[in-house]
Amino acid sequence: MKLAILSLTSISSQMVAEKAKSFFKEVDMLDIRKVEVHLGDKKGPQVIYDGKPLEEYDCIYCKGSYKYALLGRGITAALKDKCYMPLSPESFTVGHDKFLTLVNLQKEGIPMPKTYLAGTVKEAKKLIEKSHFPAIIKIPSGTHGKGVMFADSAESGKSILDALEVFKQPYIIQEYVETGATDIRVLVLGDHVVAAMQRKAQKGELRANIHSGGKGKKVKLDADTEHLAVKSANAINADICAIDVLKGLRSYVIEVNVSPGIQGLTQATKIDIAGKIAEFLFEKTKEFKAMKTNKDYKKVISDLDEKEDEFLANLNIKAGIIKLPESVTKATKFKPDDEVVIKVDKGQVIIKKHDIGN
Repeated sequence: MKLAILSLTSISSQMVAEKAKSFFKEVDMLDIRKVEVHLGDKKGPQVIYDGKPLEEYDCIYCKGSYKYALLGRGITAALKDKCYMPLSPESFTVGHDKFLTLVNLQKEGIPMPKTYLAGTVKEAKKLIEKSHFPAIIKIPSGTHGKGVMFADSAESGKSILDALEVFKQPYIIQEYVETGATDIRVLVLGDHVVAAMQRKAQKGELRANIHSGGKGKKVKLDADTEHLAVKSANAINADICAIDVLKGLRSYVIEVNVSPGIQGLTQATKIDIAGKIAEFLFEKTKEFKAMKTNKDYKKVISDLDEKEDEFLANLNIKAGIIKLPESVTKATKFKPDDEVVIKVDKGQVIIKKHDIGN
C-alpha cells in the first residue's frame, strides 16, 4: 500500500513518515505548497502536484497550518472517496478556526469557557467592559499560542484589541479559567486517546503551549476526560487531532488542533507517537480498502444506513479487543453513551441497544 503525507514537511510529519515505512510499501513526503486543485473538468476535481496530476495513493494524510485550511479542504473533498484520509473536508475549515470549533463543540454539549465573538473593535470593547478579569482575547486563526492575549483590566483589554486590529479578524473574548497556568494536551486517534501531557507555562507566562516556552509532563487521564476528548474529535469529524483541555473545578475544552506537532508530546510521554499514528493510518487504510472491494462502495454505505445488511470485511483483533469497521458504527447509529445488550456465541456477536422499557 502507498501512503502520502501531504504537509508543510515539518519535523512531526517526517517522524510519522519514517515510522510509516514499517507498515506501508511506499511512503512519500509531499509539500502542500506545491498542490493545486482544478475544477471544471468533466472527470471531476483534479489535484495537481508540482505541475503534474497527483499519483494514486491508498492513504493521504493531509495536514498543514491555518493558512492552507481552504486548500486542505479542497484536496480532501476531491480525494476522500478514492483513498483513506483521516481528516474530513469540513474539519479543515472548522479545526483551523477557534470559534467555529467551539460552535461545533457546543452543538455536542461539550463544556467550554463562556465565549463571545465580536466583528469590530468597537463591539469587542463593549464586551470587555462587561467582562470579569482576567479575560482572554483571541483571534480565530493562529497556532502555537500566537494571537492569544490576557487582559487583567478593561483598560488593558482595550489596548490589546487596538493591537489586534492589525490582523483584521473578528475578536474572541473568553472567560479565564484558573488552572495554575496549566492545560492538558490530548492526542486522539479514531475513538481512542493514545497520549496526554500536562503543559505548564513558564514563569511570568499564562500560555502553556510548548512553543510559548511551556513544559510538558506525562499525565494519566480519568475516563470522563478521555471520553470528553474523543467526543470533541468526533464533533469536528477528525480521526487524528489534539484536544486542549483545562481542568479547574471541572473540565473544559478550549481548542482542537487538526495538525498537531508531536515532538513535545513524544518527549513528555516517552510514547512512540509517530509509530502510533503510522500504525493507525495503516489499519484504517486496510479497513477502507476492504470496503472498496465491494462492487459499489457508496451503495453499500447507503444500504447500511437504511437497513440491516452484511458485507465482507477482515476481522481486526488487537490485544483481545475486536475492532469493527467504522461503517458498522455508522449503520448502527450507536452513540458513545448508549447502553447496549451484548449476546455472544461461538462464531457470532449480537449487539442491541438496550430498551429501558423492556
